[in-house]
Amino acid sequence: MKSVLRFVGQALAQTLAIGAITLVLDFVLTATLFSSLKKSWAEAARPGVYMPAAHHHDLVPNRELVRVWGRVRYPWKTDRFGFRTGDCAPGEPEKGRQAVFVVGDSFSEALGSSYEQSFVGLMACDAARQGKAVYNLGVASYSPAIYHQKIRAAAQRLGITPAEIFVFLDLSDIDDDANVYRESGGGGGASVAKADRWAVPWDEIGLFFVNNFAVVHLAHDLSVASSFNQQMSFGRPRARWAFDPVLLEDWGRRGLEVAGGNLDKVVAICRDWQCRVTLVVYPWPDNVAVGDRDSLQVRHWRDWAAARGVRFVDGFAPFFRGPPEAAIARYFIPGDVHFTEAGNRLLYDEVRMATGGKW
Repeated sequence: MKSVLRFVGQALAQTLAIGAITLVLDFVLTATLFSSLKKSWAEAARPGVYMPAAHHHDLVPNRELVRVWGRVRYPWKTDRFGFRTGDCAPGEPEKGRQAVFVVGDSFSEALGSSYEQSFVGLMACDAARQGKAVYNLGVASYSPAIYHQKIRAAAQRLGITPAEIFVFLDLSDIDDDANVYRESGGGGGASVAKADRWAVPWDEIGLFFVNNFAVVHLAHDLSVASSFNQQMSFGRPRARWAFDPVLLEDWGRRGLEVAGGNLDKVVAICRDWQCRVTLVVYPWPDNVAVGDRDSLQVRHWRDWAAARGVRFVDGFAPFFRGPPEAAIARYFIPGDVHFTEAGNRLLYDEVRMATGGKW
């Protein structure tokens, strides 16, 4: 028995030694002979498109590149104000054009989609035909804790106030406002900071290995490309709180309350500016898969909007007009929760129908 254990221990030690030597050689070769390839990996994974801001973070202005999101490569561009831009997006602020602000998170920034095929880009083309201007204030990882601050910052940056503000409220916003962001100052202009549970930079550690070791990068790419990765679209607590009673009691109700208070600040801004607020909600694959059509996310925010005179759009509805498997395959990026071009178009069509195409 002792000899068997000694053999296993020696084999394990040799395996670890070989693995360590392989990683060292991989790291050195990747950093020297394949430095240009390493640079392209880093640009694709994190191309320097986000920067710190008073309201936590924002898009870097005047950037144009091709970004990678899973298996999707898509063009990405910002204007000098730091708004995502493309065809139909407004250029310099025009005092004679009615301005519309659209605020949201990664869905509104449109990760995995060209500007032109995103729901904000489609809205911008409609607005341009009406002599109006739609500005995309959406940035990945935003939530109501940031929305009201970004709206004020955008108005100051542009030197204009909008006639309407569209808030595309994501399911993850409830988790963000409950658990991720907290105010780090006082008053309406308070900045926000990430909560302590995000103190360990696991994403940064993972990116370091993916961007510096060819073997790890290859394994990562194979994982992303594998059909098994489709399952990564599901089991997301940030969506499941809407129908999971445990998550709802753990932080969901608290998140709804905090998010509502932050959205009240958006309503107050519009009251001062004499503009209109439209609130839009939409599902994730988890919600579609379990038939969460009459979702708490819909019911709660419909009632909230009615009590404040806010126009409400139920963006859940169109995703439930066919079999769930077909809807998920058509409207969501495989292995992800964000929209395909068809999903962006579907939500845009619903917003257009619900508002009469007037924004």
